[in-house]
Amino acid sequence: MNSELKIIRWDYKMEENILEKRLQDDDKDLQKILSAKGVEKRIILRTCNRLEIYYHEDVLFSDDEMEYAEVLSDEDAIRHLLRVASGLESMSVGEQEILRQIKEAFDAAHKQGRTDKFLSMIFQRAIKVGKEVRETTEISHGKVSIPSIMIEQIERKGLLHNRSIGVIGTGKMAATVVKYLRKKPSVKITLYGRNDEAGSELSQLFAVNFKKTLDVGTIVEECHVVITATSSKTPLITRDIIEKIDRNLLFIDISNPRNIEESYNNPKVELINLEMANQILQENRRRKEKDIEVAESIIDREMKKIYAKMAESEIEGYIASIYSRSKDILNDEIEKYRHSMENGLETRDALEMLGNSIVNKVLAPETLTLKKMIREGKTESVRDFLDSAMKFTDKDIGSLSEDQRESQNPPIQNRQLCQKS
Repeated sequence: MNSELKIIRWDYKMEENILEKRLQDDDKDLQKILSAKGVEKRIILRTCNRLEIYYHEDVLFSDDEMEYAEVLSDEDAIRHLLRVASGLESMSVGEQEILRQIKEAFDAAHKQGRTDKFLSMIFQRAIKVGKEVRETTEISHGKVSIPSIMIEQIERKGLLHNRSIGVIGTGKMAATVVKYLRKKPSVKITLYGRNDEAGSELSQLFAVNFKKTLDVGTIVEECHVVITATSSKTPLITRDIIEKIDRNLLFIDISNPRNIEESYNNPKVELINLEMANQILQENRRRKEKDIEVAESIIDREMKKIYAKMAESEIEGYIASIYSRSKDILNDEIEKYRHSMENGLETRDALEMLGNSIVNKVLAPETLTLKKMIREGKTESVRDFLDSAMKFTDKDIGSLSEDQRESQNPPIQNRQLCQKS
């Protein structure tokens, strides 16, 4: 099994529209491409600010299949996942939502049978690191999510007191916006969308009005602030609509792709979108430089643990193969021993022949490898290995044999425990 993590990714840092175009692609098409290439074990992380595919098969994709993608592998890929889980790669550093989204992506892949031991280990470590960073530092304190930052901007403009705010959308982002707005008791909130079931559910959950409509004219007439939070592939509010508005109005666009066209000419209308919020986000990052340093140190420590775990797993596999090969040799030699006894060979002679043959065959691969290393000038490594090996006592070897038997026979051990209880 290849234990080198690979990531194919697109995110908000890329040139304009690259991520938007990729997010518009049907998820089923992406899944088909991966399956056709033999990438059966994979985890897809899709948020409004990133699309990332995690896998570890040796596969090459064409430029058409993964257009404009950034590809990471091995240490860079693992470190990136830990940084994403810690909130260091988020548009708003320290955001909480990404950790939940990573867990949901992992759980979804696991239910579909698309995870294995390696991917599970890497993602569980990433989730653990994400939690530790938030518990150890104040990186997630204050306004860290895009919705909370946008609502803070509304408040600074004095539009959170006795005002009507419309939220267009019925998905997770819209729900997050409404959750924050509900903390402002003097605001009248109305949810707009076409999905009657999702809208009614959010309406009941947050005790807000829901209207099954996307008629922008109606929404504009009823609200002082309009927030768009949908996954629409085309703008819902066009330049023509905005230029006909004849009163002061604030638009907040937290959708990706963008839902509101910004090339309009109307001084009464103000628009804040994700790109315009970048200055706020950069200031947020500057305030948290010390927390970021602590997070980086936690990630560095965890990287060492992950590589130690990977090395341990690799060695365990090697050791298991040695024991397996040794058992095969033992079984073959026992059969030869039986034949020798049946042919009249003395017991002592047969046993001596059995023992010598087993020792020679079991140690042959390692012996040949050590001799090859010496011929290649790796004498010092051979000496270190042999010095360490010769320090083991009979007692140590006995304990190792006992551990090996226990690890290979857990069902027997469990049955014995059940019988004792």
